Amino acid sequence: MSTPTAGQVCPPRRYTHSRVRLFRFSAVSWNGHRIHYDAEFAASEGFPDVVVQSTLHGETLVQYALDWSGPATRLEGVSWRNRATAVAGEPLTCTATVTAVEPAAGGQRVSLEMSVLKEDGTACVTGTVELTCPVR
Repeated sequence: MSTPTAGQVCPPRRYTHSRVRLFRFSAVSWNGHRIHYDAEFAASEGFPDVVVQSTLHGETLVQYALDWSGPATRLEGVSWRNRATAVAGEPLTCTATVTAVEPAAGGQRVSLEMSVLKEDGTACVTGTVELTCPVR
């Protein structure tokens, strides 16, 4: 990553979550709600497939930000709001824009405004990630 600047748009990342990934994430996060791993149960609740966990959305935002910012970056904070349901196999896109860059101990404090968008542009998740990045 080059030195970030306020207003910088980060490259979008397209991805999908498989049923297997959702099952495994439920297991490691102790989330026993069946809508996240049982397709028949999810359908009985009105969903087209198993549902992406809200905490997996948060992990996606964090992982994207850390991958974008590079090694030696420290995560300082994350917050997000789920706005629409996403399901297994659904194409999603993670986007980010740098909203602020300020001096900080050990580097620069970088604020990212982030979204996870469905294929039709509907925001599934919106949030912010705060990082301290080394000065390059």
